[in-house]
Amino acid sequence: MSGEQIEQTLLAHPWIARVDRDGTVVTASPQALTVRRGPAGPPVLGELVTEHLEHWGEVYDWTYRSGQGAQDPLLDLSGWRATDTGDPLPAEHMAEWVDRTVELVLRTRPRNLLELGCGTGLLLHRLHPHLDGYVGTDIAEHVVERLSGLGLPNVRVVRAAAHETSGAVVREALGERPDCVLLNSVTQCFPSVEYLAAVLHDAIRLVTPGGTVIVGDIRHSGLLGAHCRRLEQAADPGVTEPELTLRAERRAASDTELLLDPATLAAVAASSGRRITVSLLAKTLTSDSELTRYRFDAVLHVEPADVPESAVHEWDALGADPLAGLTGLLSGPVRVRGIPNRLLTGPEVRHAATGAELRAALVGHDAAVLIDPDDPALLQVAAPAAAGATPLDALAGVSRPHEPLGAFARTRLVEVARRTLRKAGLPVPAEMTALLPNGPGHDAVALARDSAAADRAGLLALGGAGALDGIPAAVARFDEVALHALGRLMAGEFDGRHTAEQVAAGLGTAPRHAWIVRRWLHVLHAEGRAERDADGRYRFPPVADRPELEPSGPLLAQACAALGYPAQMTAFFREALTLLPELLRDEIPAQALLFPDGDLLTSLSKDQNNVSNTYLNAAFGSVLRQAARTRAVPLRVVELGAGAGGSTAAALHGLAGEEADYLFTDVSRFFTMAAEDRFGDRLRYGLLDVDADLVQQGAPGGGADVVLAANVLHCARNVGQSLRWIRELLAPGGLLIATEAVREHYLVLATMQFLLSPRDGTPDLGSGDRRGGTGRVFLTGRELPAELAEAGFRVLLELPGAQSPLAAPAQHLFVATGI
Repeated sequence: MSGEQIEQTLLAHPWIARVDRDGTVVTASPQALTVRRGPAGPPVLGELVTEHLEHWGEVYDWTYRSGQGAQDPLLDLSGWRATDTGDPLPAEHMAEWVDRTVELVLRTRPRNLLELGCGTGLLLHRLHPHLDGYVGTDIAEHVVERLSGLGLPNVRVVRAAAHETSGAVVREALGERPDCVLLNSVTQCFPSVEYLAAVLHDAIRLVTPGGTVIVGDIRHSGLLGAHCRRLEQAADPGVTEPELTLRAERRAASDTELLLDPATLAAVAASSGRRITVSLLAKTLTSDSELTRYRFDAVLHVEPADVPESAVHEWDALGADPLAGLTGLLSGPVRVRGIPNRLLTGPEVRHAATGAELRAALVGHDAAVLIDPDDPALLQVAAPAAAGATPLDALAGVSRPHEPLGAFARTRLVEVARRTLRKAGLPVPAEMTALLPNGPGHDAVALARDSAAADRAGLLALGGAGALDGIPAAVARFDEVALHALGRLMAGEFDGRHTAEQVAAGLGTAPRHAWIVRRWLHVLHAEGRAERDADGRYRFPPVADRPELEPSGPLLAQACAALGYPAQMTAFFREALTLLPELLRDEIPAQALLFPDGDLLTSLSKDQNNVSNTYLNAAFGSVLRQAARTRAVPLRVVELGAGAGGSTAAALHGLAGEEADYLFTDVSRFFTMAAEDRFGDRLRYGLLDVDADLVQQGAPGGGADVVLAANVLHCARNVGQSLRWIRELLAPGGLLIATEAVREHYLVLATMQFLLSPRDGTPDLGSGDRRGGTGRVFLTGRELPAELAEAGFRVLLELPGAQSPLAAPAQHLFVATGI
């Protein structure tokens, strides 16, 4: 039998999108892995998602039936076992766990509660006396029948999965909208973040304003590695460090439950369409167990009342006995940060404390023990407890969940492929491997490996990491040269105190450049180079002569060389800084300096090979290459704002040898025509503007595996709206690859940003997004993930890392997928 027959037979199965190597490698179809939302009713689940849920349903139904009669009905602990030994967790420990959860729920003062996944009724029995109405759901028919038969007043229990909240069965049981939806120790059974989002979005939409969605007992994905290392070390105390690391990684990759981090929860909540804050609560159980160490609770406050701003204190600043110092602050509103969690850091860490110790110190006070959103080994304290609610923007960032769907799908896909070949009378390969499309649905280990691979590709393009140490100093020189030039300009033109409008008028600024002057003044004040009084008037102190900082001095050329800019860019920066008054007055357009010979394409390509671009281009090329290898052939790519084609060339290099349907787009026909001359019929070409609906402009709705936007998003008038239009282009499991600066570089602000001044009568950049009113062109490293989340994305990968010298230029790669 030929390999072609095997391939065609396997491709006929709806779960399989690609077959390689005579059937030995099969790739899952994104459609089988996705959760699709319609205009009404429960979401439609991909077949592999459905199978994963059915698997868990069978597990719990068997667990509950087998435990019947062996458990106290009011404390039925069926299924609660320690991961390391498999033994039941101590009843007294679990009793405290239940008490703490009940306390958590009742602290929100609910009246009508919906519990998704009520299980054996551990919480039902303790909560319903305090409620006007309780509705519970579960997928295990046995427990639904048992709890329904108890005849408890104002209690209804119905059989439904977590994603069926919008279905008729649950709606009929509810009667009126709940003010609290509870999912306690349930999310670990979910297959993916996409499924979690479908459940939480329905819960958030359902709950009344001012109500809460409580997600309890979440396994923290940021602590999965620590948990697995502890288990492996307990199993073999003499294991060597390299072997321990390997075993822990294997255990982590094979974990069959969903683990989450705060950034993932924030992205899901932000995409719900309602205003939400989140309290991330630490476990404060007295016993040291995996429940205490590696889990947390989250309370999503839906359209909450405003909370006064808290004073922030650092734990180490509270004196020799921080616990004693803490009690003096609890009149609030206050937040104490940086508390090492002794269960995770060890007793040798100075001033470490456990959640239980902090809880004991807070007795009698309205206060809460929290986890740090960025470092799970740290705790926080908030007083009052309401001060522990954190805005979603403060939690935005890279989402690193552990999704069990991938491992489950790979196993099932091999089983299905073998069965399909046997039924067709075709030979079954001795070894078969199943792949998942890179991006969503992956375990935490795979996500970390993808990030490391992209980083490695970027560093290899630069010749390794050894020559990067000088980059932070070069960026600092750029800033210093620009600040010196701006300070000299202002001090030379103005005595006394002047408003921003007076400064702009005194410089003869063209109206379209007035925003640049306002931004210069903000920066000069922030950097201590200008004074500003309470009336908003500025005074500019004299600037000392420093020849080395002049545009013609040596530091500018040295910094450009260190950052990989060619001599032509050094000349542009030097001339622009010398001609700032003329640029402001529009007597000389910045374009004339940047494109002195009129060759627009050549000029725009001048800085394509600087250090940051070289790194980022190779990194996103690695992501594209992996996407091409794990999706159906050909890979469908749409590039937005492709311009002079520098990123296009990098993308094609990454895709070398892979089949791709590549659509090159820009707002200008000049660029698409030039690209057609350069790249020929390898690409398709079209006009698209990110400031308008992309599908209405003719882009393929739901037809792109990858959308590439290299240094494009900051050019949008409203980044959030542009991202929503981009979201409509992505197929299930699709990726958005974007490169963006995440801080303001003062040399760019003083020179290049003249190119971004709007035409008279058009809105400023960022007028409708988080930049609005600031005059900034670039979003920060928190703002861009926050805009992505609200548009229905979560960030899977962000490079370079904070500790890399390449972080100094603040040019970042973001890879995001739809929620």
